[in-house]
Amino acid sequence: MILLRTPLLELARLSASAQGFPRHTHDEFVISANLGGLEEVWLDGKSFTVSPDMLTIYPPQAVQASHSLSGSGWECLSLYVAPAAFPTLFDCTPPNLPSHLAQPEFAIRLKHIAQLETSLRAEAVIHLLGQLLTQGGHTSPRHCRQDSPLLQRSRQQLLDDLAQPVTLEQLAQEAGVTPAHLVRRFQQATGLPPLAWQMQQRMSAARRMLRSGQPIIEVALATGFADQAHFSKAFSRFCGISPGRYRQINF
Repeated sequence: MILLRTPLLELARLSASAQGFPRHTHDEFVISANLGGLEEVWLDGKSFTVSPDMLTIYPPQAVQASHSLSGSGWECLSLYVAPAAFPTLFDCTPPNLPSHLAQPEFAIRLKHIAQLETSLRAEAVIHLLGQLLTQGGHTSPRHCRQDSPLLQRSRQQLLDDLAQPVTLEQLAQEAGVTPAHLVRRFQQATGLPPLAWQMQQRMSAARRMLRSGQPIIEVALATGFADQAHFSKAFSRFCGISPGRYRQINF
């Protein structure tokens, strides 16, 4: 199942049989987290065991293979990152990342990304990649000296028309920075990456409109959702209550 697909990034949920995967290569970096079970990985002549609290990182063109250690199939999340993503998103060369990280927080973050709203996954992936670059001691992307005005403009752009959500690439291009730089600075300033922050503003606007008695379909369209069903699903996830029930509450 494809969970995210952009020209530079793809996130997929894959199923493997007990036999696993024969020796093969990828053109991209592949960053994987197992959803259960133990896997033995063979990577460029070396073997290691991967548990669900680890990330496995395969560099481009590395010969790899794997099989189950439990005798049954397993599922995993695999993030495919084109080498061009690093100069494009981070203004740096493709890094030399470790083959596996026994740090549960990274595996947890990748699994969390799969549960996010579709529109929020790309920036969450970029944020995760930025943390992996820092973990690997890679040179940090260049900083912009206009951070405060940059963030003010970006926040205002996100607020100007909630019915027409912008993409992260559009927002970064208009700000004159890389998407990774924008995500990092926005996260530092607000506690959220830009599209996640905008989603919170969309939900706040939706609650105000619902309290005023506006029809749910009108609220959905005014806050940038294609239809009532999509809006209802997102609202329930963020607010813990359906929009119909929310309208019935006497505030």
